[in-house]
Amino acid sequence: MGGKTILSGVLICTLCFTGILAPTTTQNIAEAESDYMITYELPPNPEKYLFSKRQEVSIANPQPIPFGLRPYSSTDYINDMHVKSDEFQTSKKGFLWNVYHFIGVLPPAYPTDVNVNMEDMDRQIDNVGDFSDEGVKLRKARAQIEMNARLQPLVQAGYVMSNEIDDGIATKEFVATVLYRMFGKTRPYHGGIDLKDSENIAVRWAVEVGVPGFVVNKEKYINPQTLLTMNLDPHTLLSMNPGPEPYVDSKTYGDLFYFITLIMPGKKTDSGWEYYQVELNESMLSDYAAQFIQLNGDPYLSYRNYALHGTAEYKNAARSIREWMIPRFPQILDQARKDAMKPRVWDWSRDLIHHPKFAKQVATYRKNKSSKNLNAVYHAVREHYNLNIRQDSATIIKSVLDNVK
Repeated sequence: MGGKTILSGVLICTLCFTGILAPTTTQNIAEAESDYMITYELPPNPEKYLFSKRQEVSIANPQPIPFGLRPYSSTDYINDMHVKSDEFQTSKKGFLWNVYHFIGVLPPAYPTDVNVNMEDMDRQIDNVGDFSDEGVKLRKARAQIEMNARLQPLVQAGYVMSNEIDDGIATKEFVATVLYRMFGKTRPYHGGIDLKDSENIAVRWAVEVGVPGFVVNKEKYINPQTLLTMNLDPHTLLSMNPGPEPYVDSKTYGDLFYFITLIMPGKKTDSGWEYYQVELNESMLSDYAAQFIQLNGDPYLSYRNYALHGTAEYKNAARSIREWMIPRFPQILDQARKDAMKPRVWDWSRDLIHHPKFAKQVATYRKNKSSKNLNAVYHAVREHYNLNIRQDSATIIKSVLDNVK
């Protein structure tokens, strides 16, 4: 079954179960009612939910460890520098460290000075006290050498300028700038993202692509000098309007690499950037399934109470979703990758009502307002744009056609 066939059909499957909750598990669930009903509903756009939560996948064509790179991890660096993990992950240097390891093929730039021997430094550190002045000094020296060995290749590749590297935070603008230098030619910016507080093309590109952490508020501000922001609500995670409870979390900085690995041509090769070959770990689909399960008609995740996770009803619903998902994963992944190459709808009046591409279809719908003509507009819009979750429905398109001038 091709990707278009999957997405053009209405994939709504409902499975209902009822049961009795024990008294100790009724609080905060459906107003403490004793009866509960678990259902699930699969949307017509499953590719838009695939990357809103971390899924376990394996890469069939992973990058090798860069030749000459010493076995020194980010945890080693954090320990040597005595910094907090969250602070490291959200810093410029921490982000660039992860960029280097994500690329995976750039040779490290260790000192060529014959007086610097990293193995001797390791032995000296092992022979002195961890918290002695000499030990602290040696550890920091080693950490700086290891960091520089990863930063210099990025500078040489043109992904970051040496004068941009400091001990500051990795703001949205900084992250976007690095990623745009890496992928801007592979995935060009289409334009039309009119942020009120940033004219930076890289930032607007990141919003258009849907890079995790680039949440824009309803007034179309992004606050480019702040840390990446994520959203707890899976139904609005990919939306350009933030849902409730936006928050900053260092995990977002890891999620963006996961996003790039899956849906961007994120594998660096001698001939350019290519897609990774992604294989689904079928046993790790619980997060994906949970997005579509409902409790008494409301999203199960909205209750923030997982007392029903162990019930047969929940397990049966989750299993049904997994069984639906597994054979369709290649097509869903392919559709998500195709969508990521498309422009975004930003202003309905400009991008649909007065766009010359849709002029004839809009006029035809407004003349007779038939469901057939509505669907024609809807599918044309979906084909051209990468709609976010809130935008992607015929009901929304109908409201736009009926109300937007």
